[in-house]
Amino acid sequence: MLAARALLDHIPRGATDSAPIEDEFARLQAGWRGEQNLAYYLDTITDPAARIFYDLRQTALDHIFQIDTLILNDTFALIMEVKNYAGALLFEPSGRQMIRTLGDRRSGFSNPLVQVARHRKMLTVWLADHRLPLIPIESLVVFANPSTIIDNPGKLSEVIEKIIYAEQAISKIDQLKTKYAKSPRIVKAVPYIEQLLLREHTDPPLDLLKKYNVNPADLQRGVRCSNCHRFAMDRVYANWVCRRCGHGSKTAHIQMILDYFLLCGSTMTNKQCRDWLGVEDRQLIRYLLKQMKLAPVGSGNGSGLYYERPPHKWIDQHYREHTTR
Repeated sequence: MLAARALLDHIPRGATDSAPIEDEFARLQAGWRGEQNLAYYLDTITDPAARIFYDLRQTALDHIFQIDTLILNDTFALIMEVKNYAGALLFEPSGRQMIRTLGDRRSGFSNPLVQVARHRKMLTVWLADHRLPLIPIESLVVFANPSTIIDNPGKLSEVIEKIIYAEQAISKIDQLKTKYAKSPRIVKAVPYIEQLLLREHTDPPLDLLKKYNVNPADLQRGVRCSNCHRFAMDRVYANWVCRRCGHGSKTAHIQMILDYFLLCGSTMTNKQCRDWLGVEDRQLIRYLLKQMKLAPVGSGNGSGLYYERPPHKWIDQHYREHTTR
């Protein structure tokens, strides 16, 4: 989602067909907002043993699987697949498909219960591959939109037991804690499992420029104004000031630098940063990158040095705090 947003900001108006990119961004943003809705409720969890992971990407059986939300504590693990659909959802009695009715339009989707069951299997294999305790793993499908109507004409037990709304998440977790209250505890293993999950997480590949046939040289450069959305900000003393609308900001460069990492590659030199921001001052760029806690990597004092992309979690957190963009 972040890369799609960055691409929409940087492609010149009229230079390419932006509709497919806008569609992808809208789809990804809907999912992100659904996860945010669930996170609002999960933030109230006070259990010190609980660990919450978002958008985990792991490998098992030579296949990558991604879990929207994983809650790990010392008696069980819970996988939560988040969906953010509007309209009415019908689960076929056969369990094969989910059909959405939105206005006069009907659309078919794969059954999310099948998807979350696959993730449960893959996580079980992942734990076994790492010789970790095989604690009970539960799975739920969480609908973030409270106005979504769920129709279960076949009275499928899985739909009744494993599909909830986001606001029901805490009560469901409490039920599971009661269910597994007498199960063996893995208190000492939880921190190690947490460490492994984070260490082996892999960010999704970023190659939107190739996907949408956009030439990197065509991307708009400079520092973008968050007020008028023009790439028209100049460095004036310790601020960025827009020459179009007069808006000022101390941190406008941060999003631009993150956009570079999202669109152009996992590393960046001082010169590449200067070209991207439209700044000639090498020392200023060094200072700005240092303020972002990006340390240079490599040898020497000049062209041999480069900066690595921050962790995806850091970029995601910045986006969460600046959603007005």
